[in-house]
Amino acid sequence: MKSVACHAIWLLILIVISTLTLDTPAAAGELVRVKRVYDGDTVLLEDGRRVRYLGINTPEYQEPFYLKAKRFNESLVLNREIRLEFDQEKVDSYERLLAYVYVENQMVNARLVQEGLAHAFFIGPSRKHNAMLLQTQEKAKQRKAGIWSSWGDKKNIKITSVHPADPTNLDAHAPYVRIANLSNKETRLAGYMLSSESGRRYVFPDVVVDPGYTVIISGKQGVDGNDGDRQTIVHWPGMVWDDREDTAYLMNPTGTVVDSFHYKGRRIMKSARRTPIPIAK
Repeated sequence: MKSVACHAIWLLILIVISTLTLDTPAAAGELVRVKRVYDGDTVLLEDGRRVRYLGINTPEYQEPFYLKAKRFNESLVLNREIRLEFDQEKVDSYERLLAYVYVENQMVNARLVQEGLAHAFFIGPSRKHNAMLLQTQEKAKQRKAGIWSSWGDKKNIKITSVHPADPTNLDAHAPYVRIANLSNKETRLAGYMLSSESGRRYVFPDVVVDPGYTVIISGKQGVDGNDGDRQTIVHWPGMVWDDREDTAYLMNPTGTVVDSFHYKGRRIMKSARRTPIPIAK
């Protein structure tokens, strides 16, 4: 009797384990098919929805490795069935799905970072795979892969976007600039400066940006600090960016330009300039 009882218990355990295993893909997200690849981290599904890959950011148009990241993404997902895994935040302000994307058992987000075709990029409360993406990024840096090679930017702090004032933009912080920490340790921005081509400048207070996270420089009035999801926000009332064409310069406390972001309609080639620019007093 004891043997029969033990056998029954083990049989029940195996049934439960099998059920959980079969349910894992469905519980983690949904199966969909990719119709089009926009770039390295955004795709269009056959049902018309767009997906923005969570936890990473790939090079923008005409940045080094932009085309390679897009083509590599296409080789992994175009016209294929993918599985979407969601985190705390499922949709962004552009109504795109936010997801970790899988082809079979391979996470595409992590594979792009592994190849040096993306960097860790954390916004909002989603953080399920942050530690793994940072570890993967560090290994890509050590191998000097992709963007970390002599052909890439190789920077530790990067301007990822500039949004001029727009009456149709409902973003609470517009106009704004977003800067990401690409290093594997926290970055202190005290004394760093952000400037436009006109020479208007903003000097950062002593704010700290964690690895992979970003800081928003908002043109609205407000109190500097953290929004609770490790998103740092500082305020530059009166911030003005030319809505036709402008360049944002990020300078370290010595006045050396460490990054720049030039836009004209859509993103164009970054300025190669790496010398201090005149600062309006």
